[in-house]
Amino acid sequence: MRSPNLTLAGDRLARLVEHATVKAILFWGFIALAPVLAVLTFLTLSEVDLLIGSEALRVVLLADFVYALVVAAFVARRLVEMLAARRRRSEGSRLHLRLMRVFTLVALVPTVLVAVFATITVNFGLEGWFSDRVRNVVANSLAAAQAYEEEHRTTLQSDAAQLAGFLDAQKERYPLLTGGLLRELLTRGQTQMQRALPKAYVIDSAGEIRARGERSYLFDFNPPSPAEIARAQAGEVVVIEDWANNEFRALLKLDAFADYFLYVSRAVDGKILSLLDDTQATVLLYQQLEADRGRLVFEFALIYLGFAVVVILGAIWMGLWFAERLARPVGQLAAAAMRVGAGDLDARVPESRQDDEIALLGRAFNTMTRQVKGQRDALIEANIETERRRRLFDSVLKGVTAGVVGLDGEGRIEVMNAAAATLLGLDPEMSWGQPLRDVERLKSFPGQPPQGSSCPASDRTPRASAAGSRLP
Repeated sequence: MRSPNLTLAGDRLARLVEHATVKAILFWGFIALAPVLAVLTFLTLSEVDLLIGSEALRVVLLADFVYALVVAAFVARRLVEMLAARRRRSEGSRLHLRLMRVFTLVALVPTVLVAVFATITVNFGLEGWFSDRVRNVVANSLAAAQAYEEEHRTTLQSDAAQLAGFLDAQKERYPLLTGGLLRELLTRGQTQMQRALPKAYVIDSAGEIRARGERSYLFDFNPPSPAEIARAQAGEVVVIEDWANNEFRALLKLDAFADYFLYVSRAVDGKILSLLDDTQATVLLYQQLEADRGRLVFEFALIYLGFAVVVILGAIWMGLWFAERLARPVGQLAAAAMRVGAGDLDARVPESRQDDEIALLGRAFNTMTRQVKGQRDALIEANIETERRRRLFDSVLKGVTAGVVGLDGEGRIEVMNAAAATLLGLDPEMSWGQPLRDVERLKSFPGQPPQGSSCPASDRTPRASAAGSRLP
């Protein structure tokens, strides 16, 4: 069971959200969140390797997905409300739907066109990256780097084997070789080498130095690992690549000695080594990209589709908002016009504080209906007053025994009392609105003498002018 405090807080929050100002702030804040997410996604994608991914990229993509779901929910809700209003035939619903379709097309068509051109551009770009010429250049670069490295390894192995052979020969020549003599022989062997070996050591299986050559100092000594010593013990000429110190080192066993190993080094150009590393890393990345080409296109399409969905939904939402603001006053105006057409002159539309044409049209419509209603009320009052006066005049005429005929300015009969109708032998209803002279001519049809002949009835016919005087 929910706590009363929680219920009260929820009601207050609901009322706050329903407030117009708060709704506008939330609406525009949510709209402003779209470009922020777009910029964050772009920055994250530019900083992160798509082949490896990162936690930040996953978080940003998740935020984009949640944002798209929320926008889709809002759009779906508005569409359901619009369809329900259309079924109820509410004011402005048809115009609202038309505007929504227009905004949807306006958002959808450019997005589809951009998607088509983006796909074509990406495909052309990938074709350029993975063409045969680029593939051959990359392969040749790797082959050149490997050849350079192999040359250094081979020459170092050869020189180390030559120096080891010299020391083994001297050991066979001098079986009781002392440490001092071994150092002298090692220095002599260094100087006799065609390609210099700057540092040369004779070590035992524990990695301890037994003899040092010329310029072979202790602080320059980097002992080999036990695994490397074991490989040399097995008869292998071990080449150690020390990229940090820009040198190659070789380790091999001296066969003429019981537990001695020759340990020499040769400096190489650090820029060349760095170039070798870059070349190998570039080739590896190129091969990995070529292997994952389909996945990269799919990921690009997926990311673009997500952004396209967000853009389309955002455009539809903005279109719905704009269409609602445009269709509501137009629909209210159309509904009020229909009410006025049905006779309800009290119909009004809400007047907006804006100064656009729609607000001006609403204010003009309200002014028009007020004026029409005022004129109609004035006409009704005038008609009532005229009818009252006519009835008063009719009651006065009925009480007059003399024949009275009232004419307008053109000599048409407007008023005729019963006495005048009897004297003239006319029907008041048939004679109303007819000229008096035409009414007198009708008396000659049929069974009456022709016009101009003497007739007692015609001699007794009174004649009056529009001013009430008798006619000759």
